[in-house]
Amino acid sequence: MPKTDDRSLRRGEALLHEDLVVPLHHHDDAHNRLLAKVDGGVRVVTPAQANELVTTMRPNRGIDQVEQLGSLRTPRRGLFTGTLIGLGGLLAASAVPRYSFAADAGRDLLVCVFLRGGFDGLSAVAPVNDSNYYSARGDMAVKSGTRLTDDYVLNPNFSAFGPIWDAGQLAVVLGSGHPEVSRSHFEDQVLCEQAATANVRTGWLGRHIATSSSESGTFRAITLGNRVVLSLASTAYSALAMSSLDSFDLYSTWNGRDALISDLTRLYGSAGGMIETQVKDTISAVNSLASLRKTKYAAANGAKYPDTTFGNGLKDIARLAKAGVGMEVACIDYDGWDLHQNSGSPYQSKGAFSSMAADLARSIAAFRTDLGSRWDSVTVLTMSEFGRRVARNGDGGTDHGHGNAVFIMGGSIHGGHIYGTMPTLARGNLDSGDVPITTDYRQALSEVVSKRLKNDKLAEVFPGFTPGPALGVA
Repeated sequence: MPKTDDRSLRRGEALLHEDLVVPLHHHDDAHNRLLAKVDGGVRVVTPAQANELVTTMRPNRGIDQVEQLGSLRTPRRGLFTGTLIGLGGLLAASAVPRYSFAADAGRDLLVCVFLRGGFDGLSAVAPVNDSNYYSARGDMAVKSGTRLTDDYVLNPNFSAFGPIWDAGQLAVVLGSGHPEVSRSHFEDQVLCEQAATANVRTGWLGRHIATSSSESGTFRAITLGNRVVLSLASTAYSALAMSSLDSFDLYSTWNGRDALISDLTRLYGSAGGMIETQVKDTISAVNSLASLRKTKYAAANGAKYPDTTFGNGLKDIARLAKAGVGMEVACIDYDGWDLHQNSGSPYQSKGAFSSMAADLARSIAAFRTDLGSRWDSVTVLTMSEFGRRVARNGDGGTDHGHGNAVFIMGGSIHGGHIYGTMPTLARGNLDSGDVPITTDYRQALSEVVSKRLKNDKLAEVFPGFTPGPALGVA
């Protein structure tokens, strides 16, 4: 690799070429990594090395090469509050946000919830007739809850899902996971979000966007959070990330918002290439939602969102859905499910797992209530990199496992059923002590993409995967 200096860190050029440099997200930000193609192979690189590589391969007029205007008194960093560039926002602070355009009628709004850290499906959907479960989990075993079938109950902390199940609008997929799971957060999150072979650098939702595009002047795919998720990575479109709708604006402590926009336009308006395009698109995106931000939002139909990061994120998604901006995919993360220690008794009202489970369920239930009739054209899908081991550990938690439970919800899905299979949890039925993966998670995703998102190009969205017999969930 060429020797680097601080200028490459400031420029952030690599963030504009995600087909060459791929950020990998870990649930602990200190372990985020950048992968780059170097000398015919792939290696982990620093932000400075990634920027140097890209500027060498694709020379372009970078930010530091643009003549500064004497009147610009605002530093580059911190210009964009609440707005972050796509995947590159993982590792650099000098980026500008990007977003994609297009809207197509007839598709559901897909809300993809990634439960980062390894969601414990056995604490969510319990096999209450399996004595092996109680032997393995001890006082962490779920003893009662919302009855789903004769064999399974839903953890009582997910009770807000009960009416959704009763309405036939919640489905559960058991034994779900990626066949090549490694029990590594870092590697398995990438596997799940790419949903493709290792040499494919894009995400499954990014490929959906790229294979079902049409031109329009509205937002199509967003992430509520501090980075665009890898699922949305695409070389054809960029996706918008916002920490919250109300903070999606441009600010300056020196000379005010309008003056800042004027300065940015003058500074970068003739920069050429992606820099100019990115800045102009950013300003357009921020301005297009200005009136929405100025209006105080009141949830409809008596919906009450939890005042939590996740609850407020779903409220923003509902707000954008009602605004008619053409949003088709919204991604939102829920971190913190890596409960190796002191997870608490999942069936009780207190404890780490219980509190997060209640927040997750209440937030989605409020989202459904708030949307009213719009819920009929919405699909909510949960994902996680892997499940947890069958046996509890000695620290009051569970370690990384394999098969998991997936929730799929929506007004038009085939809910009120459990899909997939999970054998009894006898030792001989387990995969090295884990719930075996009996359903490739891409099977459920492919049915959502084809039936709810109206995209039949499954070979392009899920390269290397051949769908099996339909589950029938969508």
